[in-house]
Amino acid sequence: MSWSKLRQVLRERRGVSLIEILIGVIVLAIALLGLAAAGGVAARQVYRGRVEMQRWVAVQQQLETLVAAGYDSVAAGSAVVQGYPMSWTVSGTDPKQITLVMQRLNFAGQMVADTVVTYFANPNPE
Repeated sequence: MSWSKLRQVLRERRGVSLIEILIGVIVLAIALLGLAAAGGVAARQVYRGRVEMQRWVAVQQQLETLVAAGYDSVAAGSAVVQGYPMSWTVSGTDPKQITLVMQRLNFAGQMVADTVVTYFANPNPE
């Protein structure tokens, strides 16, 4: 078979070779692995967000409990709310400053303290 005839046959040939299919499969596999890894990262971030939200719901619940006790009844103390240990101090006269500290483990396993400061004004000033 002559070279010109071989070139003509190769030009007329339709389809893909085994090497092209293998390269396509490898590229597709790499893309799917990257997508799977991104899905794992997204799931972890959603979980962390849910845990953070639960912590701050517990803090908000405790602050609302303190405010519901009434201006004259607010005093320093501590409690465990939804499994999170908290302590708070009250200072000042009008408005009273409430400093609430929640102890928790961060995602690296280290103990950290989150602090929230709010003010409670006398609803019935004299």
